[in-house]
Amino acid sequence: MKKFKHSISLKDVEKISQGKLISVNDSLFNSVATLEDADSSSIAFYQDVKYIKAFKESKAGLIIIPKDETLSKIPERNYILCEKPFMSFLRIVSFLLEKEDKLIKGKYIHQSANIHSSVKLPNYIKILPNVVVEEGVILEEKVVIEANSVIKKNSIIGEESHIFPNVVIYPDTIIGKKVRIHSGCIVGCDGFGYIWDGTQHRKIPQIGNVIIEDDVEIGANVTIDRATLGNTIIKKGSKIDNLVQIAHNVKIGRNVIICSQVGIAGSSEIGDNSVLAGQVGITDHIKIGKKVMIAAQSGVAKDVPDGKILFGYPAIDAHKQRRIIAAMKELPEMRRFYHKLMKKDKNDSK
Repeated sequence: MKKFKHSISLKDVEKISQGKLISVNDSLFNSVATLEDADSSSIAFYQDVKYIKAFKESKAGLIIIPKDETLSKIPERNYILCEKPFMSFLRIVSFLLEKEDKLIKGKYIHQSANIHSSVKLPNYIKILPNVVVEEGVILEEKVVIEANSVIKKNSIIGEESHIFPNVVIYPDTIIGKKVRIHSGCIVGCDGFGYIWDGTQHRKIPQIGNVIIEDDVEIGANVTIDRATLGNTIIKKGSKIDNLVQIAHNVKIGRNVIICSQVGIAGSSEIGDNSVLAGQVGITDHIKIGKKVMIAAQSGVAKDVPDGKILFGYPAIDAHKQRRIIAAMKELPEMRRFYHKLMKKDKNDSK
């Protein structure tokens, strides 16, 4: 259960959820919870028949349910009828979180923060202990930077972006609005570029930068390398899970989902609305089209057209890969049959 400092009325819930209110009492709510954990001050949601027992026994004061639910067969309480209960529930949670954030007003700069004199602080900003903000950094309104994070020279952090503890933003990084970067991330470190000169691996200077567009969320311990030249780009609305490596000059399109432990090698491109499942590996200098889905632990070594679903190593069409896997299960029996044929052929030839 998550409790909030502010309460919300039934009428507000109806408006935010975009549903229809069915009420038995006029209540205020200050928490959201699962069906099992909820109490009379909680808002919960129900949309899967697997949870019917928890739904009927729940003590929630308000439950968001599917609009076609038969009200005569369920306990009498406050309900919101919606097309998609979970989506409506998320709208309410987001509203309550935003309302909570607005409780923090003005500038809060912890005394241990080290902020260069060239940095102009906006009217609303929150900077927590041991943060370092270097020369030429631009911080826009409603930015939050949590403890021990470092923002290096000439970087930009857009409105309402949130930098969690122990994040390092290297020089010249551009971060858009409403970006969330979780703990342990390194954004803008040198790409892995070396060239053999006959005697040693000589470092290729990495003099580009990283651009992260609006409404991107980056999970914990992600590394995003700066470009050798030009930009490494994460476009608007993309979401990156924990423990992902994005190499130099990579271009991630809009609304891309990248799951944990994915590795994307240098200068590759991922098209809009694509999904890379856990532990996918992408080799360098390839282009993955729009709305592509790549299954977990797949390895991609060549360009992928729009709309494809790939699976395996090397990654191929998922339907074909499933047939191959099914055939592999039959190999022992096929081998035995083959040896029987060989033995019969040998005997017949005598």
